[in-house]
Amino acid sequence: MGEVGRGALVGLAAGGVQAGIWAVSPPWDGHSGVDGPYSMPMTAALFLLGAGLAAVARLPRWPLVALAGCLATLFLGGALWGITPETSFYDFDRSLLGVVHVVSAVTAFAAAAATRWWTWLGLIALVCALAVPLEEPAWRWHLARAFERVGVPLVAPDVPGHRLHSVSWPSVGGGHEPVLDMEYRRPGAEADGSLPAVQVIVRRDAAGTAGQACARPYHLESWAYSGGHCRAASEHHWVRSGRNGRIAVFTRAAGALIQLESHRAGERTLLSAARAIHPISPETLAQHVHPIR
Repeated sequence: MGEVGRGALVGLAAGGVQAGIWAVSPPWDGHSGVDGPYSMPMTAALFLLGAGLAAVARLPRWPLVALAGCLATLFLGGALWGITPETSFYDFDRSLLGVVHVVSAVTAFAAAAATRWWTWLGLIALVCALAVPLEEPAWRWHLARAFERVGVPLVAPDVPGHRLHSVSWPSVGGGHEPVLDMEYRRPGAEADGSLPAVQVIVRRDAAGTAGQACARPYHLESWAYSGGHCRAASEHHWVRSGRNGRIAVFTRAAGALIQLESHRAGERTLLSAARAIHPISPETLAQHVHPIR
């Protein structure tokens, strides 16, 4: 077997061990498990195995091959990680993300072991550089696909005097009720504290009627504190008033159950918004997710 093939095998072994450590490690940011693709045990395993296996494989210049292969693995892995989606976007097991480590290590060690190693490592450096400006567009694309898969109608209101400010991350699967969670603000205005100007929750219409949703609203725990009572504003719109000016309007439209609430906007504003429900594109929703990662 040639030098490139032996280098690839070294990378396969080192990357496979990294992927195994990744698969059994607990997630530490609540999503796919990383703020970056490598933990300390994974990095240590890479350098120890890379050096040891490069020597066993009798690769020419094996100390340099091992060092270059390990460093290239880390840089390439970081670049690929930048365009890799969260597991919650597609509802897949986070252990599958170990493929990133295997691909990075195999590519990096094969390049480092090649006769014209400087050319192949230069190409890896080019890929890493190109991945930087592609990270945000790639993530916006993944976000849009996640919104398509989230399981609720993609609709939104026109809130008088307000515009869409932010949208919560979509989460596909996981056994919880899927929702769209949007926040509207007045142009140029900042929300006070943690209270959004107008919060809009879009659920499946199978979650209940507008009256039932008023009796048991989304975020029921916070409404238990706010108290309040429900009344029908019209045949299709229910209103719930709570403490400290909190008010919510519930309606069904376009196959969705919609809850609009605010501590600032009045009942008339929310009712007007509830009568102006329209489709919204997944790309528009993705553009309003902050922060992106």
